[in-house]
Amino acid sequence: MVPPEVALIESSLGVVDTKALQVVADLGVADHLATTPMTADELARACGAEPDALARILRYLVGRGYFQRRRDGQFANNRRSALLRADETGRAWARFFGSQWHVAIWNRLDHSARTGGSAAEAALGRPFWEYVTEADPNAGATFDAAMESVSSVQMGVIARKYGWQACERVCDVGGGTGTLLSAVLTAHPHLHGVLFDLPSVVAKSAPVLAAAGVAERVEVVGGDFFAAVPEGCDRYLLQAIVHDWDDESCVRFLSRCREAMTGDGRVLVLEAILPTHDGDHFTKALDLEMLVDTGAGRERTREEYDTLFTTAGLRIRKTIPIALTTMFELERA
Repeated sequence: MVPPEVALIESSLGVVDTKALQVVADLGVADHLATTPMTADELARACGAEPDALARILRYLVGRGYFQRRRDGQFANNRRSALLRADETGRAWARFFGSQWHVAIWNRLDHSARTGGSAAEAALGRPFWEYVTEADPNAGATFDAAMESVSSVQMGVIARKYGWQACERVCDVGGGTGTLLSAVLTAHPHLHGVLFDLPSVVAKSAPVLAAAGVAERVEVVGGDFFAAVPEGCDRYLLQAIVHDWDDESCVRFLSRCREAMTGDGRVLVLEAILPTHDGDHFTKALDLEMLVDTGAGRERTREEYDTLFTTAGLRIRKTIPIALTTMFELERA
């Protein structure tokens, strides 16, 4: 049995994982190892790193299950580290979580603990959403890439597991640059879509929609979902939107969706369900991410979702398990 002091020290060193993964992602180590193993010296020359320092970082990550070191001393990718390549989903998350501005937010967890407010606002001087959409274009690009990577993990399952054949027009509320909407429209050529988000966000959607070949079937609309959402769609899709906000704010934009949808329309909410047990669970970490980013946002239990949707005049018609999350199909109460 591990002594409690050792367990505490190991847990306190979690920042090492976060920063080591971010650094090798920024350096493109996994990309250089995509086709052939390399020594630390060879990797350092290719990446612009110092050989001994890079070797020590990689030695640590090998022990954590990332990369592998062969008997001849060369490093190679394994299934985990391959996800850090530029064309894979994990790189964007590693770069987001380990970025200097995001770590700065977590450095003010004490502010959230004492006040319940946003650590992001304390660290960066402005609300999280304002920072990533207006103040720092590089941070915004990093955040957008992380969100797109989440969509890419889930989008195939969402496109297959829901009955999109029964509808004609879907609005992706808070849909970012259109990664998820593009996947749904690609899989279902009869569908038309509306991509709805802040004007500064949807302004970056054209390359995504064009690459997917769906631009002609998508209406791009910039706006504020607290005020109104585009009318006349029979499905309103909200992926990882509800957990960003407090209950009162969620009721406001969910009500706007209910008011805007067609008579037999549905609201499709994709969110993780917070377990009620005291064991370790990924969603509990996401809940703290919501705390530091926004102060008001949170993950919720199934009972809390029931209450939230009822207050917004909606009820759960059915739930569908999706990769990492659950889809709530909501109808008018």
